[in-house]
Amino acid sequence: MDYSLIYKMKKFKWIIPLFLVVIIGIILIFFWKDTTNPYATSPLAIKGCDLSIADSIIPKFTEIPFGFKHQFDDKNSLPVMASCLIDFNNDGIDEVFVGGGSAQQDALFQYQKGTFIAISSKVKLPTKKGNTLGAVSYDFNQDGFTDILVTRDTGVFVLLNNNGSFSEQKLEIPLNNKTTPLSLTLGDINQDGHIDMFVAGYIKNELMEGQTIFNDKKYGGSSILLLNNGDNTFTDITKPAGLEYIHNTFQGVFVDVNKDQKLDLVVAYDTGEPRIYINQNGTSFILKTNPLTDKYSYPMGIAVGDYDNNQSPDLFFSNTGTSVPKALAKGDLKDGQELFTDWILFKNDSIGNFIDAAKQTHIAEFEFSWGAIFEDFNLDGKQDLAVAENYIAFPPQALFKLPCRFLIQLDNGTFAATEEQAKVINKNYAITPLSSDFNNDGYPDLIYANLNGDVKAFINNGGKANFLKITLQDKANLIGATVSVTTEQTSMAT
Repeated sequence: MDYSLIYKMKKFKWIIPLFLVVIIGIILIFFWKDTTNPYATSPLAIKGCDLSIADSIIPKFTEIPFGFKHQFDDKNSLPVMASCLIDFNNDGIDEVFVGGGSAQQDALFQYQKGTFIAISSKVKLPTKKGNTLGAVSYDFNQDGFTDILVTRDTGVFVLLNNNGSFSEQKLEIPLNNKTTPLSLTLGDINQDGHIDMFVAGYIKNELMEGQTIFNDKKYGGSSILLLNNGDNTFTDITKPAGLEYIHNTFQGVFVDVNKDQKLDLVVAYDTGEPRIYINQNGTSFILKTNPLTDKYSYPMGIAVGDYDNNQSPDLFFSNTGTSVPKALAKGDLKDGQELFTDWILFKNDSIGNFIDAAKQTHIAEFEFSWGAIFEDFNLDGKQDLAVAENYIAFPPQALFKLPCRFLIQLDNGTFAATEEQAKVINKNYAITPLSSDFNNDGYPDLIYANLNGDVKAFINNGGKANFLKITLQDKANLIGATVSVTTEQTSMAT
């Protein structure tokens, strides 16, 4: 027996445990570092507090109670939840609708004296079955009262507002038997005065085979484009419109990207690419090349806004960012197929051509993200960006939770993460931010709809800036309208 070999093995037996400790340490440092600000220049960046940003331009918020905790069922639901703003009583101040899980009812909340109060019983919000996954508000029957359209794993429904109380009606939507309707975007695409609808479809939860499938052309849900027949019934025109495509889809948005007075369609295809379809004649669309055409990514949320004030809509798309190593995120991609994981900002040249400006605006290198909104939170004439973060099905983010990014736009056109200073950190697995002026002081407030944990509500402490409020009627021909404001110093559109 070689006793010298045994002696050497005993002498260096600590190497394997040490190696494992080092590997685990590297992994933990990777995911911990993901919670820090990659663009910060101050020593306190580790806490999300960049002292290089002037405190005077950062809006400050106060968190107030919002008594709703979504009950997420990971075995029976896709990892999303519904939320939207609705002025149900026409008083000029929005209420907040939030969707319940499979064993939980939907809820409607109203801002009253520094808190949000549940008014679901008062307005007779209908009871429901199934998960409520998406929501949008619109006066569906044009009776002067705003309604709520919702998607559930049981179909698409409209909650009709009968002057302060609600009733429910299921819409006949021709989804195939493997698709769950996930979200809705509304607009009058053929300019006939009636609301049309794009339904973003995702494969049913029980049919999920994985989350990194890029190349299987038959895997996924099917989104559909619905043309209003003039009586709030709908015809599926997906195929003749040039939009037939089997692919899991989180969100679509109608917006006129090229200033031809017709609503185009922007779509976030998960494990795919952001796509822009140009409206040709109201019933057909042509796919437009964009900076990510023929690349692969995980676009999920879409934010629309004119961040550079050139009177044309720019487009932000969320992505997996730095949170998921590319070796894990590439899934079934082959050699030569490029995976793009950065955040995405399509800058519009004012006539519908785009470049990706995420790197030059300092937002490309952030983390896993969901929904997002553009909003001018400090009323300085420049749109800021709020982004929801944390993925409930990604174990590292149970240990190292992301803060949700609150990005203030600076004078040089770049964005700076200021969630710590603004006091709007949210680690409750946000699906989307919402923004409205609940206390009627002119300054936008902020809400995060959270999949796991209480909904977070932050009231803007305000300031001394001037502001102008404009209310548009809830009419089909006004969806996608642009309001241009010119002052002595600047011009902006929203």
